[in-house]
Amino acid sequence: MHLWLIRHAKSSWSSGARSDFERPLNSRGERDSARMQAWLAGQPNPIEWIWTSDAVRARTTADFVAQAFPDAVLEAEHRLYGAAPETILQVVRETPANIETAAIVAHNPGITWCVNLLVGERVAENLPTFGAALLQWPGGAAALAPGNANLQILASPKALPPE
Repeated sequence: MHLWLIRHAKSSWSSGARSDFERPLNSRGERDSARMQAWLAGQPNPIEWIWTSDAVRARTTADFVAQAFPDAVLEAEHRLYGAAPETILQVVRETPANIETAAIVAHNPGITWCVNLLVGERVAENLPTFGAALLQWPGGAAALAPGNANLQILASPKALPPE
C-alpha cells in the first residue's frame, strides 16, 4: 500500500478567524496548493481515499488534493485535528481494505512525528506546509505499523522545480 502524509498548506494568522480551527489558508498557501496539486496529479499510484482533519486549513488543502484525483473519496475526520501519530495511524488503519493509495491531510507536529514513527527513523525534521511524504509497505492499511514503512518521496512546494 501507498500512503501520502501531507501537512496542510500555509495558513493565515491575521485572517480574523475566531479560533485556530477556523484559520484559512493565506495567499502563499493557495499558490503552494495549486502547485502541489498539479505535481501530485502527475505522480504514479493515484490517490483513491483522502482522510483530512476537519479544520478549515486542512480541509481546504484536502480539497486541492481531491481536485487532482476526482475519483477519490474525501473523508473529514475530527480526530486528525492536532492528532498524535498513534491517532493518525489508527485513522489510516480504518481505510477500506480495497484501497491501494490513500492520503492523510493533517497538522504538525503530529504529521511529521508520524512520518518518522512509521519509517522507524528521523527522515523529516519538520514537514513544511504542504509538505508531503509518500510511504509504502507490504500489505494493506491494517498492516501498517511503526517502523515497517519505506519512505519513497519527500516533497514540498519549495523543493519542486521552478515553474
